[in-house]
Amino acid sequence: MRYGSLYGPRADATNGLYRLVKSALKSGIVGYEGDVEAMREYIHVEDAAKASVDALGDKFINESVVLTGQEPMRVIDMLKILAEILGYSPDSVKFIENKYAGHYVRTPYAYQPKLGRKYIPPMHVDLGQGLLQVINEINQQN
Repeated sequence: MRYGSLYGPRADATNGLYRLVKSALKSGIVGYEGDVEAMREYIHVEDAAKASVDALGDKFINESVVLTGQEPMRVIDMLKILAEILGYSPDSVKFIENKYAGHYVRTPYAYQPKLGRKYIPPMHVDLGQGLLQVINEINQQN
């Protein structure tokens, strides 16, 4: 199983979205260092857990499965949503272009000799609700 960009409760500094939210809360700036064209398929950990159980079923025997969120989203759009949720002005969103784009720019897929099947859970945690959950958890830690 491969996953899109995971986020949600019990994340730590190894999680990209957690780092973005924590930094925004500390600095008042919603920033991202990477390629301006970067896209992600965010998937909440609860959705990933349920989808993982589904992927262990008979329907996916001997399959390579990619578990992602509902649709690809530009990172900059997610940053704008985060800024709005935090009550920050649109000017607080800073996108710092960098040649290093993280682990991928457009797609989490990589060549593999075996074709993977994409599975998107039919019910999902809304990104805004998931971000609120991450924000609340970080605030409780401080």
